[in-house]
Amino acid sequence: VRLVDMDVLVERREDDAGDRRTHPAGSAEDDRRTDLKYRTEWYDQSLDHFGSEPTVPSTFKQRYLVNDTWWDRENGPIFFYTGNEGNVEMFCQNTGFVWDIAPTFNALVVFAEHRYYGKSMPFGEEVFNTPVDIRKLKYLSVEQALADFASLIQHIRVSEGAQENSVIAFGGSYGGMLTAWLRLKYPWAVDGGIASSAPVIQFGNLVPTGIYAQIVTENFNMYPGCASSIRRSWDALKDESKSDEGLQFLTDTFKSCKPLKAGDAHQLRDWLASAYDVMPMVNYPYPTDFISPLPGHPVEKFCSFIEVGAEGRELLQQVANGAGMYYNYSGSSVCNDIVNAFKDTDLDDIAWDYQACTEMVMPMSTDGVNDMFWPSPWNLTDFRQGCQRRWGGAITRATWAILQFGGRDIGAGSNIVFSNGLLDPWHGGSILKPPGADIVVLNISGAPHHFDLRSSNPEDPPSVVAARRVEVDNIWYWVLTGTSSRKGDRSYSWDTPSVRIAVMGVLLGLAMGSVFMAFASKRLAPSNRSSERETQPESYPLLEPIENDGHGI
Repeated sequence: VRLVDMDVLVERREDDAGDRRTHPAGSAEDDRRTDLKYRTEWYDQSLDHFGSEPTVPSTFKQRYLVNDTWWDRENGPIFFYTGNEGNVEMFCQNTGFVWDIAPTFNALVVFAEHRYYGKSMPFGEEVFNTPVDIRKLKYLSVEQALADFASLIQHIRVSEGAQENSVIAFGGSYGGMLTAWLRLKYPWAVDGGIASSAPVIQFGNLVPTGIYAQIVTENFNMYPGCASSIRRSWDALKDESKSDEGLQFLTDTFKSCKPLKAGDAHQLRDWLASAYDVMPMVNYPYPTDFISPLPGHPVEKFCSFIEVGAEGRELLQQVANGAGMYYNYSGSSVCNDIVNAFKDTDLDDIAWDYQACTEMVMPMSTDGVNDMFWPSPWNLTDFRQGCQRRWGGAITRATWAILQFGGRDIGAGSNIVFSNGLLDPWHGGSILKPPGADIVVLNISGAPHHFDLRSSNPEDPPSVVAARRVEVDNIWYWVLTGTSSRKGDRSYSWDTPSVRIAVMGVLLGLAMGSVFMAFASKRLAPSNRSSERETQPESYPLLEPIENDGHGI
């Protein structure tokens, strides 16, 4: 089922006939769900799905969360969240869309935890201790995680007597990538997938290495003088760091827990840049605490501290005020641990660093011209050497993800919705045009990182509401057709009048959604907001649409 609307949201190919690592019913005050009920289950998961030699241990306990409150065991689908780089409970609480629609579909809700994260630890937390034992870490890979999900789905089908029920996958950010890749690699396991904010082409040279920073800058450019002031602040910071008196000023202004020394200036610079990288991702219209407690519209809030034309210490004070909003919005901190900010102690961050070093190699750079940062070119050699020092000689396979999953050449896939928030910097590495007849792309105006997967909220923009409607209509279609193909009888066949009516209703809903989304986009995409665009800007030459060649982007 395909739609066309180049202005916002749903795009279709008509020629088809048939690190600064930033990780990707709520109230207006906080969209995180705390009212959820689920039981915790454990599955004896194979440690190695691909090797022919026995391993010790041979299995580990994989955690997954289950809610069967609304489930119709006869015909209800299984909603399966492909857990990403963290404790699965966090994603469970921040993926309200799944919980919002589960009663309508009479669905079983499952949130599966990714191996080596949360409590699904094959070798315990000590696996990340130094010295590193690469023999125990080698099982942390995308391929093994996808096989985990497929195996777990099969287990749930058998244990719940649901062999004929449809399975729909959901995921956001890295989880969205896993959802898309699960559908591509194991199409028998899931009937369709909602892959939100999934940068599946942020590899190799498929997109410019500076695209993330450029989109971050576009977000701050929405407010006059904000991005240019940030760009000037780097020189001001550098000047202050040259003297003891200047370092004391920086310590006091940025409320550093430890006195900043001459060698700490780069720590302060990176600490600020990390905040800039994340703010557009979480630029929701209402307060959230997904990554950290933040007000609604944090980019706008930050830029409200910046006065056009400010220089030197005045500018740095304004930047510090904005950084205080990001790092201490709750007011619970008395100082900022700037010196130790990037000494990873969080196990999830450490595990992701290993993945980023081995398979999830997403090149990034800044140039200080097309973005508001300082020049920092991508250097694969330096990156690889750093990874080898940290991870005991682990091999960096910089383009493996392209070879393994196809990059942008996934036109043979089907039943995937790629949704992209056009405020989200990760959309630069995502699928922005459908690569095949059975893949839908939603480019959502006014939306940050996987906004569509959050709970419905009174402050949701019309574009997000419309995107969710299209996603629901596609899910209905996948559920009906998937159940029909498994049952192999007339109860769900096209020859059954009720099924014809249901499917035609879905088609009509999709068509109406296209019209509504076009209306929503025109309301939410003023011409001065360059980050909410119809087509790729000229500054991203590798993302220019290619005419009728089957590559999509």
